[in-house]
This record gives sequence, C-alpha cells and structure tokens, in this order.
Amino acid sequence: MTAYSKIDRPDIIDLLFSAQNRPSPPCPAGAEDICLETSSGLALNCRYYSAAPDAPVLFIYPATTELYPHFDNLVSDYLQHGLNILLASYSGLDNNDGFPSVGTMLADCNSLFQLGVNWLKDKGCIGPIFLMGQSLGSVCAIDTAWKNGDMIKGMIIESGIGGTRSFLEAMGIKIDPLAITEEEGFQNIEKIVEIKTPTLIFHGANDTLVPVAEAEKLQAASGAKTKQFFIIPGAEHCSVSQIGGALYVETIRQFTDTVCGVNTWRQKRREHRRKRQGETK
Repeated sequence: MTAYSKIDRPDIIDLLFSAQNRPSPPCPAGAEDICLETSSGLALNCRYYSAAPDAPVLFIYPATTELYPHFDNLVSDYLQHGLNILLASYSGLDNNDGFPSVGTMLADCNSLFQLGVNWLKDKGCIGPIFLMGQSLGSVCAIDTAWKNGDMIKGMIIESGIGGTRSFLEAMGIKIDPLAITEEEGFQNIEKIVEIKTPTLIFHGANDTLVPVAEAEKLQAASGAKTKQFFIIPGAEHCSVSQIGGALYVETIRQFTDTVCGVNTWRQKRREHRRKRQGETK
C-alpha cells in the first residue's frame, strides 16, 4: 500500500482537486509564467508576480479549487504593498501533465520549492522567502516548512486543515470504511509542532468546512515562538482574502516586516536618531 492510498481514491480526488480540466487564463501584464520540472519528472506551470527584486516573496501553495483566476484578481493589492508572489501549481491542474492526487502533490511540493528558490536566485530576486498555504495548500506549506525551515523567514496559513478525518468528513466523505488514521493522512498538527519559524494563521469565522476550532488546534500546536492568529469575521473557507481585503494584505506585510526587523522599535529609534542628527548638522 502506497502513502496516502486510502485518500487517493477517485471519488475523494474529484472533491479535493475540483479545479481539474479548467484552462488557465492568459498571463496578465506584469506577471511571468514559468515551467519547473519536479523530481518526479512532471513539468508544472507556475506564475510569478513581481513588485521589486528585493521585496519579500510569498511562495504560495494555493487552494486546489481557485488557482490563477483568484490571484489575477487580487494581485494588485499584494504588489502595492511591495510583495512578490510565486504561485505554485499541482499535477493535473492548470494544464499541467499528470493526474492530481495527495501523494503526487506532497511528493512534488518540496521539489517545486527548491526549484522555485533557485529560479528566484537566478532572476536576481534577493528578498526573503515566506511560505504560504491556503486550504489544501496548507498541507504543502506545512510539509515544506517542516523539511526546509532553514530556507524560509516565515510561514502563513490561510484556512488551514487541522485533522485529516474531520476535514474529509466535512466534505461529505464517509470515513469509517476507509479507517484513515492521522498517520495515513496530512499530519498537519504533528508537523507544525516541530516548525519553529514565525507563523501567521488566518481563518474564516464562518468556515464550516474547517471550523475555527481546528485552526485553533494548529495555532496551539505551532512550535513557533513568534506566531499570530486572526479570525476574519464573515469569511467562509474560500473567502478569507476577499473578505479581509486590503487589511488582510496589510497584515501580511506587517508580519513580513516584523519578522525581517523592518518595523522593530530599535530600528525606529535608530531612524529617529539619524533624523535628529541630520537636523542638527
């Protein structure tokens, strides 16, 4: 029996990867489509949105139901706040080869991250890298941070999944015949315990697919000394960023600045001192 074989059944895959067979929209102005070949031999199409070469980079594993159209509509807010985005994709979605599955997704995500980091370096992007995962993409973000924590400055989770069984049951999947244990599932909580990198978690107050209590478990289990947790009023599972709007993106930028020491009280004091010294000359 292969890893995740109890989850990777056709009926479950159709629910988890509902963006199958949707054509990708044309690349918008200011963005760049790139193709990265993972260790499994699959070429995955990713999209890069650039604010500035030295700006923080959000390496995003998106929800498997939204993908490019969602970000093409919202990306201007990120760029205006000085955030670069490298948007990952998945096998079998966005005109990619292969077939979607949890096993393939997790086998590819770490390879894709390494390839993306190298691509950014070759392009001259020197900004700090933050991992971000949305919904099922949280499984990739947490697994990648768990294995590559020394390569990132922080992690952002939106509508993150707590327990595997509770998530699948909320999607209407009957679990008893499958007898899935957490060891055979995503293990998000078990992994996040060992992740020490600063962590920011967003969750919708009206999320019925992953109740707030599940997000609270992630927050409580997180091994990060620096961690923040925001519940977005009125937001459901897939509408956190839309409902959060500009304040959502501002919070992300404040998080990246804080982690990188851009808006610490020490820096503000140094800037104030330099300003006063300039005035007295």
